[in-house]
Amino acid sequence: MSFCNRIAHPAASAVFALPLLLSCGVSPDGGGNDSAQSLTVSPENTHRSLEQLDFRAVALAWVDDTTVAVIDRDDQHVVLLGLPGGSRRRGGGRGGGPGELEGAFMLLGDRRGEVLVGDMKSRRVSHFDSGLTFVRSARTPGMLMQLLSWDRDRVTALWMEFVMTDDGKMSPEPTVGEIDLSSGDAREFYSLFDPRAGLNRPETDNPFAPPFVSAVETESRTVLAGQSLEYRIVALDSTGALRTSFGRPELEPDYLTREEKTEEHARRANASARRGFGPNAFVLDSAGRLWVVTNRQHEGATEVDVFDLDGAFLDTLTFRDAVTALAFSGSRIAVLVTRTAPEIEGVQGIDLYRLRE
Repeated sequence: MSFCNRIAHPAASAVFALPLLLSCGVSPDGGGNDSAQSLTVSPENTHRSLEQLDFRAVALAWVDDTTVAVIDRDDQHVVLLGLPGGSRRRGGGRGGGPGELEGAFMLLGDRRGEVLVGDMKSRRVSHFDSGLTFVRSARTPGMLMQLLSWDRDRVTALWMEFVMTDDGKMSPEPTVGEIDLSSGDAREFYSLFDPRAGLNRPETDNPFAPPFVSAVETESRTVLAGQSLEYRIVALDSTGALRTSFGRPELEPDYLTREEKTEEHARRANASARRGFGPNAFVLDSAGRLWVVTNRQHEGATEVDVFDLDGAFLDTLTFRDAVTALAFSGSRIAVLVTRTAPEIEGVQGIDLYRLRE
C-alpha cells in the first residue's frame, strides 16, 4: 500500500501562505508508484496565538478533541492550548518538589484530558489531572528518554542506564521497562542493544554520540525503535526479540569528520544523524502508520517519512519550517514547528491539518 498526499500550509496571513510540498508516488529507489492510495491533508484555520508562540515549546500531545499540551522548556510549565481559540492553562513549574519539573521534554495525554510528563533531569514521570493539578509521580531507574504508552497506573518508558563493558568503559544501555504509578515500582523488560533486538551500538569512538534512539509502542504492545545513524527501524515483541525490521536502506550512514563533530557539539546538535532522525521522532497516526520526523531539511522545510503497518515505505511529506513534533487525534494533525522565515526565525508555532482518505 502506498499513498500520495498534497498539503497546503494553514494561512492566516501572507507570511504563512506558502504551500507544503509532497514528493508524490515515488518509491525509495526513485521509481513511480502506480498503485498510490490518495490521501489529502487539508489545512485548518489556526488561531493567531498558535502561529507564533511567545515561549519556547517542546513536546506535543492531544489531550482531547479541542486541546493540545506542550511544555514551556524555560519555565518548566505544562501548557494546555485550546483550539482554535488559543486559550491557555498552565501547571507545574521549575523545581524538584512534588509537581515541579527540572528537565521535562516529553509528555503523553489521554482522552480524560490528563497529562503525563517525563522529566529527564529528575528521572521521574509526573501525572497531572485535566486541570493540571499534580496527582502523583514515580522515579525511573535511569535517565528518562521517552514515554511510550500510558494506561492508568502503567507507564511503558524508555530510559538510559550505563553499564561497565569488559574493557572498563561505561556504555549506554537504552532500556524498555514499565513504571507503576501507584506503587512507584519499576521493572526492566529488555535493552534495545540486546543482540536479539538487532540494533547496533553507536560509534564507540564518538564522545558526542550517546545513542540517538527513537521509539514508539503500538496498540498490540509492539515497540518500534531505531537508532538514527542507521535509519533502520526494528519491531520488537514483548520480550525484546526482533520480529521484523524496515527503514530507508538507500540512505547510507553519514558519519561526520572530526571538525564537523566539534562544530555540531558546539551547537549542541545531533552529531551523527543528518540523514536519519533524532530523539522523539516517531509518531503513529490513527491507522497505525508510522510517521518519522527526519533530520533532512531543505530550504527551511522538513521531510517526514511515512511507513505502513507492515513497514513498507510509503512516501515523504515535506513540511515548511523545522518540524519539532507531530500529534494525531483521529483525522486531525497538530504540528509543532520552529519558523524559518528570516523575519520570524526561531519563533515556534502550532499548525493544524486534517487527514482525508
